[in-house]
Amino acid sequence: MEAKVISLRSGCQVTTEQAGQLLALQREILEQVALNVDYREILDALCKAAEQIVPNSVASIMIFDETGESLTVLAAPSIPLEAVALLNGLIPSERAGSCGTAVYYNEAQYVVNTRVDDRWSDLQAFAHDFSINACWSNPVKIEKDKAIGSFALSSFEERAPSIFYKQLLETCAHIVGILLIKNKKEESLWKLAHYDTLTGLVNRNLLKQKLSAAIGEASSQKYHLAVLVLDLDGFKDVNDWQGYEVGDKVLQQVAKNIEGILDGSYVFSRLGSDEFVILVGGSGESLSVQLLIGKILALFKKKVHVADCEFTLSVSIGVSLFPEDGLSASDLLRNADTAMHAAKKAGRACSRFYNEGLTNFVKYKMDLITGMRIALVRGDFVLHYQPQYCQKTNKLAGVEALVRWQHPEKGLIPPNDFIPLAEESGFIQELGLWLFAEACRQCKAWWDGGIPEFSLAINLSVKQLDADNIKKLQAILLTMKFPIYNLELEVTESLIMHQESLTALHQLEALGIRISMDDFGTGYSSLAQLKHLPISKLKIDRSFVKDLSEDENDRIIAKTIIAMGHSLGLIVVAEGVETVEQQAFLVQEGCDLIQGYLLSRPLTVEQFSVLFQTPS
Repeated sequence: MEAKVISLRSGCQVTTEQAGQLLALQREILEQVALNVDYREILDALCKAAEQIVPNSVASIMIFDETGESLTVLAAPSIPLEAVALLNGLIPSERAGSCGTAVYYNEAQYVVNTRVDDRWSDLQAFAHDFSINACWSNPVKIEKDKAIGSFALSSFEERAPSIFYKQLLETCAHIVGILLIKNKKEESLWKLAHYDTLTGLVNRNLLKQKLSAAIGEASSQKYHLAVLVLDLDGFKDVNDWQGYEVGDKVLQQVAKNIEGILDGSYVFSRLGSDEFVILVGGSGESLSVQLLIGKILALFKKKVHVADCEFTLSVSIGVSLFPEDGLSASDLLRNADTAMHAAKKAGRACSRFYNEGLTNFVKYKMDLITGMRIALVRGDFVLHYQPQYCQKTNKLAGVEALVRWQHPEKGLIPPNDFIPLAEESGFIQELGLWLFAEACRQCKAWWDGGIPEFSLAINLSVKQLDADNIKKLQAILLTMKFPIYNLELEVTESLIMHQESLTALHQLEALGIRISMDDFGTGYSSLAQLKHLPISKLKIDRSFVKDLSEDENDRIIAKTIIAMGHSLGLIVVAEGVETVEQQAFLVQEGCDLIQGYLLSRPLTVEQFSVLFQTPS
């Protein structure tokens, strides 16, 4: 019975049986793809399937290596390893056998007799040693119709390919191209999921996998590990001053510099932003870790060069050890991060090893952060008001509103304990709005009740200077019909020097709100800068007031600040005045206002109201 002839899409005519063989081959490969079999195993299966269809032949797949200049064998399950070794490194040319020539010309090559064909003239020894008498090769293409490799059938007998065999080669080469594209996409997705796109370093997900695997091995082998968390000090300033594009380049250069002092035994990861992690495996002993820390800190003594700019950065390092400081990846990373924050608190540009006391401190902090939100709802926050007195008239000129936390169990918690945490956690926005509204409400009630008006000073955090918060402050003032000329917002010297903060303060000044610079003398202001700042008052920091009676340097500083402030038309306030001697010196030098325990401690609402009660 004669086989029925059918035409394929390519126009080639094959028998029904041959078409069935092609369909069966494709179905077998698709099933393996669906089962998520490794692509190299699928390529081997493809080669073997083609060999079953073409008796007395062996199949091979070659692709360009990383250089893009020479070919290497990707799959050849039936070819001896010594033959594969000889084929690796084949450079495409017009005389590089069927495969090299197919890639060179980007079209199929059908060599019927390798011993007489010029295309095999450079591979005669190979053909003789491995009995290759004929070889047909089809280029593999994945994009822009350019060959990136080849699929070949090498025959142990001289023969020309039939139309069906040519169709088989074309089909196999097409399948190889599809598999390579699929694998490339999977590798790209895997890399995207496991590596940092900016620096190319291991990301958090892969770090945890590697750290967990290292913990398992360290447990069985009874050796130590160390986890180092590195955080760049002051990196935010780079982004603020130079922009995120330059900031990204700085991070890339920093990562490159650190990589330069690490060898293959370390895992180096970027967790995000300016935070990095180094996993020290195999030893992790304290001495080797200390040596590595020394190298890292020394590295940051050199400037980082990016985009024709020099950046001086430092790094804070926290260290946790396995098994002493944790038995899981999460524990070790968390404890190293805790130690890193301890290094920052210790002054930055240094390292700290984790200890249990740090965890207790972190727990205390978290308890306070959680407790603050509850306290605001429950009404545990109260305001005290510390008077400021004019030294010329000896009368009350203003008050500073100070928040206090009256905890039902822990008693009075000092502001220094919870204000920094409120800023760190972002809770300062909620607390600050409550403080602002409550202070304005209370002062308005006093004035409406007949108490003479005075200036109300409220401290402002940098976290409260965004546009949305400023609108909320303005809405509170409008709702209460608060006399804006009586309002004064106190900001620290370091805060006022940032451009974004400065813009916000100019907006507040435009509303008629006066700005006071708190803690003057502890930052970096100069006389030239002061004259451009939207301030009306300077507050001499208490650190310069405390030793006025004994320290000549403090007397010179206080005298200079007063003179400088007056030369710029600013009111000068001294805070922390506790002795008559301090007051006498400040009055002598012309200080306008005085605030401190000598004249009055911060007062509750009831205590402050007593100041204006007339004796019966």
